[in-house]
Amino acid sequence: MKSTVVLTILITIGYIIGQILSLERSSLIYYLIQINYLVLHGFYWQILTSIFVTPNFFDWAFNTIAMYFIYWLYKGEAGKLEYIIFLIAGIVGNILSLYLYPPFVASAGASGGIFGLFAYYTVTDYLKDRQLNQISIILLVSVFILSDTLPFFDVDIWAHTGGILTGILLSLLFFKINKTRGTV
Repeated sequence: MKSTVVLTILITIGYIIGQILSLERSSLIYYLIQINYLVLHGFYWQILTSIFVTPNFFDWAFNTIAMYFIYWLYKGEAGKLEYIIFLIAGIVGNILSLYLYPPFVASAGASGGIFGLFAYYTVTDYLKDRQLNQISIILLVSVFILSDTLPFFDVDIWAHTGGILTGILLSLLFFKINKTRGTV
């Protein structure tokens, strides 16, 4: 099964968990989403668990649509490397949020990792072909601008920004490694 599909399934499972915990009004949700104050006081796992768990339907829906477009454009061509890119981009985005938002801000969702994947593929395409995939760059920029500027979206702009920057850096790193090995 393609890594993009597996990641989408994991995001969906995280949404279901978030919904169940929210509907039951369980305090367990506060152990899984990222609450900066708690992370700074030892709840370090939230940097990882919050990438998958979200109680927000719109967050899940937009993430699922974004993963569909990533799959449609790239067919999971990075293979298992997608998992690493997604996780590192999500973690870096969450760490950026941790230090750039106030302590009692809560955040959850996969969008930092998704933006990281999208940026990775966009830059990798450019490095391989020396041209940008126009659909990819238009989608990446449009989604970033729309999701981070429309007033009715409650998004973690720092997770998005951290994800994009991480995706770009990982693309450059892996391209250099592959070029050194002669596999590009």
